[in-house]
Amino acid sequence: MKKDLEYYLNLPYTITVKRLDDGDYYAQYADLGLTKNNLMAGWGDSEAEAIKELKDAFACYVEGSLKNGESIYEPIKEDVKVRINLTMPKSVLEAIDRVSSNRSKFLTDAANLKLASI
Repeated sequence: MKKDLEYYLNLPYTITVKRLDDGDYYAQYADLGLTKNNLMAGWGDSEAEAIKELKDAFACYVEGSLKNGESIYEPIKEDVKVRINLTMPKSVLEAIDRVSSNRSKFLTDAANLKLASI
């Protein structure tokens, strides 16, 4: 499959929308791989307008990245789960358990953070 603008525009990125105190709306991508290094946002008088502004900014980002040969973050499909066995120091596991009630989610989030920085 050719990874062109249309390809990236049709990937299932997650968008969050907040209503601001002044009544306007603010939209941004929830995918850490997009927000970590690329400050894209959309503002508008409605949710739809804010999302459209965000998607327009994303399209410009993708066009520039494709032109410059830069990699573009793609959302990780979470619909397929795989069970794995890990070996780690007991102290690390205990530390995870102190801060999280869900080990799998904690480790998935930590891995996504690391992958987004690569």
